[in-house]
Amino acid sequence: MTINQNFPIDATALLTGLSYADMRQVMLNQAQEHELQVVEDSETAVSIEVPSFGLYRFEPTQEGIRIRISAALPDRLFMLKDSFSETLTHLLPEAAKDLRWSDSATLPNRPPNLHFTRVVSITPVGTAFLRVRIKADDLSSFQDDAIHFRLLLPAADCSEPEWPSLAENGATVWPKGEKALHRPAYTTRWIDRVSGLMDFDVFLHDGGRVTNWVRNASTGDLLVIAGPGGGGIPESSKVCIFADETAFPAVARILETLPANSEGQVTLVAANGADCGYPISAPAGVTVTWLSRAEAHDLADRARAAHQKHPDHFLWLASEKSDVTPVREALKANKPAPGTSYLAAYWSKP
Repeated sequence: MTINQNFPIDATALLTGLSYADMRQVMLNQAQEHELQVVEDSETAVSIEVPSFGLYRFEPTQEGIRIRISAALPDRLFMLKDSFSETLTHLLPEAAKDLRWSDSATLPNRPPNLHFTRVVSITPVGTAFLRVRIKADDLSSFQDDAIHFRLLLPAADCSEPEWPSLAENGATVWPKGEKALHRPAYTTRWIDRVSGLMDFDVFLHDGGRVTNWVRNASTGDLLVIAGPGGGGIPESSKVCIFADETAFPAVARILETLPANSEGQVTLVAANGADCGYPISAPAGVTVTWLSRAEAHDLADRARAAHQKHPDHFLWLASEKSDVTPVREALKANKPAPGTSYLAAYWSKP
C-alpha cells in the first residue's frame, strides 16, 4: 500500500479476536457519526481519513486484522492510536489490552501531546473573560487544523499531582481517584510558535473549576495541557456560525482567519448581548448579530433555518447541549458531506 504523501508517519498493529466484518462496521459507524471521509470500503480493506490528522486502514489477514495508521505529525499519530484504543476498549477490552504498535519501543513514558507550561500573564477581556498567556518549550504542533486543547487541572487540595502515562498498548492512562484531573477543552486564541507563547480565554462563571483556578493563578505557575485536538479552522469562505460565550474564543479565531471576501452570518449569545465586551471582528461580508440570553431560546431553530437557507455555507455551532442536539439530529437525517459542519456541545445544564 502506498502511504498518503500528506501522512508520512505510520504505525501498524495486528488485531485478533474480532472479525473483519465487525471491525469494518464499527469503523464505518464511527465515520458516519463524526462525519469522516471513507476513502475505501471493500471486502479487502476499509480506509477512513481524519482531515489533516491522518488515515486509518484495516485489512483482513490470516492472522487477524492488520491495522495501519498514518499521520501528518508524531503527536497526530499518537492521538489517532489513542482514539482507536479507546474505541476498542469499549468494544473488546481484552483485545485492546493486547494491542501492540510497531513503534512502541520508541515511545516516551508520557503521552507526546503533553505540554508542561508556565503562566506568563493573566489579563481581563471584556467583562466576563480572563486571558491567560502561557509559555512552553515546543508548540509547533498547534496548527490551524486543530485549535483546541485540554487543561489538566488537579484538585485544588492536591499538593502532589499525578500526570498521565502511556500503557503498553499505547493508550493514555489517566490518574484516578483523588489524583483524577479535570480536563476541560479550550481554544488557542493566539499563538507564537517561535517564542512558545500561547493565549487562551476563560469565560468566568461562579462555581466553575477553571474559573476558580484562573482567579487564584499567578505568574510562573505550572499549567499542564494536552493537545492540540478538536476541530480546526473551516476551509470555507461561506459560513453560518452560532455560539454562546463558551465558544467566543473559537469564533474570534475563526473569523480573523477568514478570507477578506468571505460571506455569511454570525449569531452570538451572551447574558447581556454585546455588552459583554468580548472583541469580535469579521470580514465585511459577514454580518454579526448579538443576542441576550433571553432572546436566544430558539438558537437551534435559527441554526437549522440558516442551514436550510444556505446549504452551501459551512455550519458552525457550539453552545449548550440542548442547543446542539436537535441540529445534529437534523443534519444526520440529511447525511451531509464530510467537512461541511462543526457541531459541538461545549457544556450541558445540570
